[in-house]
Amino acid sequence: MLSTFKYQLFISNKCCGCDQILGHLKKENISVTTINIDNEEINLPFSLTILPALVKENKLISYGVDDIIQQLKRA
Repeated sequence: MLSTFKYQLFISNKCCGCDQILGHLKKENISVTTINIDNEEINLPFSLTILPALVKENKLISYGVDDIIQQLKRA
Protein backbone atom coordinates (compact mmCIF):
# COMPACT_ATOMS: atom_id res chain seq x y z
CA MET A 1 0.00 0.00 0.00
CA LEU A 2 1.32 3.44 -0.93
CA SER A 3 1.18 5.62 2.15
CA THR A 4 0.93 9.34 1.65
CA PHE A 5 0.13 10.50 5.18
CA LYS A 6 1.89 13.81 4.62
CA TYR A 7 -1.04 14.80 2.38
CA GLN A 8 -4.60 15.72 3.27
CA LEU A 9 -7.35 15.22 0.73
CA PHE A 10 -10.31 17.56 1.19
CA ILE A 11 -13.61 16.35 -0.23
CA SER A 12 -17.33 17.14 -0.06
CA ASN A 13 -20.53 15.09 -0.13
CA LYS A 14 -21.74 17.03 -3.18
CA CYS A 15 -18.73 16.49 -5.42
CA CYS A 16 -18.60 13.93 -8.25
CA GLY A 17 -14.85 14.50 -8.63
CA CYS A 18 -14.46 13.62 -4.96
CA ASP A 19 -16.21 10.29 -5.58
CA GLN A 20 -13.89 9.68 -8.53
CA ILE A 21 -10.70 10.35 -6.60
CA LEU A 22 -11.85 8.21 -3.67
CA GLY A 23 -12.56 5.36 -6.09
CA HIS A 24 -9.11 5.76 -7.64
CA LEU A 25 -7.39 5.75 -4.25
CA LYS A 26 -9.22 2.59 -3.26
CA LYS A 27 -8.47 0.87 -6.58
CA GLU A 28 -4.76 1.75 -6.38
CA ASN A 29 -4.60 0.99 -2.64
CA ILE A 30 -3.33 4.49 -1.79
CA SER A 31 -3.81 5.73 1.76
CA VAL A 32 -4.35 9.48 2.21
CA THR A 33 -5.81 11.35 5.16
CA THR A 34 -9.26 12.36 3.93
CA ILE A 35 -11.27 15.22 5.38
CA ASN A 36 -14.89 15.75 4.39
CA ILE A 37 -15.58 19.47 4.74
CA ASP A 38 -19.31 18.78 5.13
CA ASN A 39 -18.69 16.68 8.26
CA GLU A 40 -15.55 18.17 9.81
CA GLU A 41 -14.28 21.62 10.62
CA ILE A 42 -11.22 22.66 8.72
CA ASN A 43 -8.53 25.05 9.79
CA LEU A 44 -6.48 26.13 6.79
CA PRO A 45 -4.81 29.48 6.12
CA PHE A 46 -6.77 29.73 2.84
CA SER A 47 -10.27 29.01 1.55
CA LEU A 48 -11.06 25.93 -0.47
CA THR A 49 -13.08 26.91 -3.52
CA ILE A 50 -12.49 23.83 -5.70
CA LEU A 51 -12.80 20.22 -4.57
CA PRO A 52 -11.28 17.73 -4.35
CA ALA A 53 -8.16 19.48 -3.06
CA LEU A 54 -4.83 18.02 -2.01
CA VAL A 55 -2.97 19.86 0.74
CA LYS A 56 0.49 19.32 2.23
CA GLU A 57 1.79 21.28 5.22
CA ASN A 58 -1.07 23.79 4.94
CA LYS A 59 -0.27 24.53 1.28
CA LEU A 60 -2.53 23.73 -1.65
CA ILE A 61 -0.65 21.20 -3.78
CA SER A 62 -3.26 20.33 -6.41
CA TYR A 63 -6.98 20.19 -7.07
CA GLY A 64 -9.22 18.24 -9.37
CA VAL A 65 -9.05 14.53 -10.07
CA ASP A 66 -6.36 14.45 -12.76
CA ASP A 67 -3.99 16.85 -10.99
CA ILE A 68 -4.30 14.99 -7.69
CA ILE A 69 -3.65 11.62 -9.34
CA GLN A 70 -0.52 12.99 -11.02
CA GLN A 71 0.71 14.50 -7.76
CA LEU A 72 0.22 11.27 -5.84
CA LYS A 73 2.09 9.31 -8.53
CA ARG A 74 5.10 11.53 -7.81
CA ALA A 75 4.79 11.05 -4.03
